[in-house]
Amino acid sequence: MIENRGGWAVASLGDLNQGHDNNFNLIRVLAAVAVALSHSYLTVTGDPSTRPLIAETGFTLGYHAVNVFFVISGFLVTQSWMRSSSIISFATARALRIYPGIIISTLFVTLVLGTAMTALPATEYLTSPETYLYLTITASLVEPSGSLPGLFLTTPDPITVNGSLWTLRYEVICYAVLAALGLFGILNRPRVFAVVAVFAGTGLLVLSLLPIAHDNTIVFGHFVRFGLNFGLGVVAYQYRSHIPVHWIGVVALIAITSLAFGQAMYPFLLYVTTAYATFWLAYVPKGKIRLFNKSGDYSYGIYIYAYPIQQTLVSLVPDITPMQMFGAAVAGSLPLAIASWHLVEHPALRWKRPLADFIVENARLAARKPV
Repeated sequence: MIENRGGWAVASLGDLNQGHDNNFNLIRVLAAVAVALSHSYLTVTGDPSTRPLIAETGFTLGYHAVNVFFVISGFLVTQSWMRSSSIISFATARALRIYPGIIISTLFVTLVLGTAMTALPATEYLTSPETYLYLTITASLVEPSGSLPGLFLTTPDPITVNGSLWTLRYEVICYAVLAALGLFGILNRPRVFAVVAVFAGTGLLVLSLLPIAHDNTIVFGHFVRFGLNFGLGVVAYQYRSHIPVHWIGVVALIAITSLAFGQAMYPFLLYVTTAYATFWLAYVPKGKIRLFNKSGDYSYGIYIYAYPIQQTLVSLVPDITPMQMFGAAVAGSLPLAIASWHLVEHPALRWKRPLADFIVENARLAARKPV
C-alpha cells in the first residue's frame, strides 16, 4: 500500500499483481474485438480515415487497441522473464505462445480459404511457388504482410490477406530486446535499469515529438510507438510497488491528455493514459467480471483470424455495411479463436518446460562431444 501524509492509503500495482485473478484476458479480447471493428470500416470502404475514433482522438480505435496489447505484453513478459530459469525457458515460452497459433492460422488461410477464394484455378494456385512463399514468410513472421496469388484482388483493401499480422513482428522484436536487457543483468539491477530506462525513454519521447513518428506507414514510426508502449509495460512491472492504482489517476490522466490534444506531447501522454487505464481495468474491477478469466485467452485467435474473414465477406457480399461486417467477422472468428486456444495454443504451452529441458540437455550433450 502507498500512504500519503494524511494516512490515505492506495493500493499499488505491486499489491494488486498477485496470482492470476485479474481482467487481462477480458481486456485483450475487447482489444481484439476493437481491432476487428476498426478493420470492418477499412475492409468495407478501403478508406483508412473512416475508422472509428480517428476524428475524436487523432488515431483509430484499432491503433489504441494494439497499444493496449503492447502495454500488457511489456508488463507480463517482463514478469515472465523474472520467473524464467534461463534464456532458453524464456525463449521457448515466447515461441510457443506466438508460433503454434500463427502457423495453424496461416495454413488455414493459405490452403483452405485461399484455395476456395482465389481467382485462379485451384491446381494453379496450389502449385504456385508464391503460395508456399507466402505460407513460409507469414508463418515465420519474416514478412507477415504478403499476398497470395489471385486472392482478394478486387476488394476495397486489395491484395491484403491479413492486415493484422504485421504488428506481431514488432512484438517478437520487443521480446528480443527485453531478453537482451535480461541477459546483461539490467533487469535485475534497479539502479542500472533506472539509468537505461531514463536514457531510452527520453530518446523515444524526443522521437515521439516528431510528426513522422506517428506515421503508421513507416518502420521508424512503428519502432517509436511500440517501443514506448511495450517499454511502459516493462517500467510498470519494474516499479509496480511504487505505482498507485486509483480511478482518480485515470480521470486525471484523461483530462491532462485531452487538454494536450493537437500538441507535440499528446501521443506520449495518450500512451501513458492508455497504460495506466489498462492496469486499473485489469486489477480494480472485481466480481463476476473475473469469471471471464477462467474461460481462456481467445484474443490471439480473434486477432489472427478476423481480417481474412473480413476480406472473404466483402468479396462475397460487396454491399455489406461496416457494422454488418463487424458482427459477421466476430461471429466467424470467435469459434476459430476458441478452437485455436483449446486445440492449439493452450496445449502448446504445456510443452514449455519439457521443450526447454530438452533443448538444454541436448546443448549440454553437444558441448561435451570432442571436436
